[in-house]
Amino acid sequence: MKKIAATIFVCILFLVSCNKGDWEVSVKTKPFYKEGVSAPFVVEIKENGKPASGLTVHAVFEMANMDHGTITTTLKEKGDGIYEGKVQLPMEGEWETLLRIKNGKQTVEKLIKMQVKKEDAVAKINGLAITTEDVRFYQTLAQIEIAIGKETDQAKYKGEEFKERLAYWKRQEQHLQQINPTVTHLIELHSMALLAKEKGYSVAKNQIAKEVLEQKQQYDRYKVAKEIIHQYGEKKFWKQHQQHTELTLLAKEVWNDMMQQAKKENPNAVQTEIRYLAQKKYEELLISQVDSLQIELYIPNKS
Repeated sequence: MKKIAATIFVCILFLVSCNKGDWEVSVKTKPFYKEGVSAPFVVEIKENGKPASGLTVHAVFEMANMDHGTITTTLKEKGDGIYEGKVQLPMEGEWETLLRIKNGKQTVEKLIKMQVKKEDAVAKINGLAITTEDVRFYQTLAQIEIAIGKETDQAKYKGEEFKERLAYWKRQEQHLQQINPTVTHLIELHSMALLAKEKGYSVAKNQIAKEVLEQKQQYDRYKVAKEIIHQYGEKKFWKQHQQHTELTLLAKEVWNDMMQQAKKENPNAVQTEIRYLAQKKYEELLISQVDSLQIELYIPNKS
């Protein structure tokens, strides 16, 4: 912290002789620590009680009481005295940030102390977190379906046909290892569940329990499914499954609305056409819903 401390001492002398304005800085969004992720850092700057504009703002981050070097980022003006940027911090803990604020020939420096916490979310929807555990659960769910599919195909196909099916399941497993498609699916699921709630839909606990029980009975028929669930942790798996089932049932209510609407608008259409039209309406509604939400992604850059 010696570099920043020395700078602050020089800054104090500078301000006493040169600074006529009253500068006020408040942190609106503290950065977090997540490996491989750049976190947002947002401050509000006022001069003599009014939002300050036209400033050049640099932030120098240094960990308190530890020598990990410094990290510098530039904050961009967003209007109304708000300046924001991103910074990738190497660990959680107590950090000190030196803001260098320049307005023409005048330079002001402000020292901010912050407790940086580890962020577990991979995304947030209107502040609602989708966590790494949510991702792990969904991937486990998909892993079970792939394992069951393999076992089913082994009894159904032989020779080259079975090899083709195995190749298909291998591609599914490779796709499953990528975090981005999983996070995208979870964002879509949460978004439509939120829309269902906005429409006044809700799901009763007994309905969720019924769905979960039916799923459990299906998995109990497959040894491989039970092994995967045991490895995940049975209690934790079924708790996560209840939450996932609620989201799925809520999203299904929106889908049912689209089916009814498609039937009403096309009374003479066959069922396959109705489903196609409903799917199209659902996808259009999904895009509109996602666009209306504040979605933040915290996916590691290495992904």
